[in-house]
Parts: sequence; C-alpha cells; structure tokens
Amino acid sequence: MKKYIAILKAAAKKTYHPTPNWGNMDFHNMIEHLGFAFELVLQKNKCATPAEQIPRQQAFLRTDKPMPHNFRYPYLPPEPLPYKFAGIDEAIDQLEKAIEKYQIFWRENPEAIAVHPVFGEMGHALWDRVHTKHMKHHFAQFSIAIESN
Repeated sequence: MKKYIAILKAAAKKTYHPTPNWGNMDFHNMIEHLGFAFELVLQKNKCATPAEQIPRQQAFLRTDKPMPHNFRYPYLPPEPLPYKFAGIDEAIDQLEKAIEKYQIFWRENPEAIAVHPVFGEMGHALWDRVHTKHMKHHFAQFSIAIESN
C-alpha cells in the first residue's frame, strides 16, 4: 500500500490534478473514498449482496479482472460525498491513517472474518484483494500509472 500512497502523493503535487475518465468524483473525492473503504473492516456492515451471489462475487476477487467502471457501492449516494478534509494533502494523510488502522486490525486479528457490504464475509487475504482491486480501479479512473512508478 505504501507504493500506492507514494503514487498519490506524486499526483497530488502536480499543478493540475488528474481528471476522471468516468464517474463523477474528483481527485479529492477519490482519495477520501479510498480512506472510507479501508475503514470498512472496522465497522459492523451488512452485506447488500444476496447470499447465493456471494461465491461468484468472491471468485471475481480472486481473478485479475478489473472492477467495472461506474461500480455502484450499495450504501453510497450517486453523487460524491462532501469533502471531510480541507485539502488533498490532509485527505492523503487520513488515507494513510486508515490504512494503518486496517493493518493493525489484521495484525491483532489475523483469523478475523469481517463483512464487506458487497463481497460478504471475508478474511484478511480477500480484504487485501478488494483493496488492491479498488485502488487499481480508481488509479485507472484518473489515469494514474501504477506499473511505471
């Protein structure tokens, strides 16, 4: 995850922040959204996906297929949430803190099962897959190169 944070920090330092190729979030919204996603493991979530669809959803996580454009998270409104943080640097700092809390949770609870609102009950390995896919999805949304960094 440190690699992704370093890439975001480099993109944030540019005069013009990347614009999205799809969706209605701006760069600042996206960073705050990523932080929100890392905090999910610490919450008591209900899964919106019907139980019979969970195996297919989790199988998708085990593939290299990217998340589809305009993927809808069931508990978020269609419009971006208002900013929680005054600026992009502060949003990145909060994202780093959310990742740290996420990592501490798994260090302290390595056998835990936590409910994701879309993918259901998962252990650490699948949660990591969710976050990797999610970050790659949003980096692609903003044309932020991963492999060259």
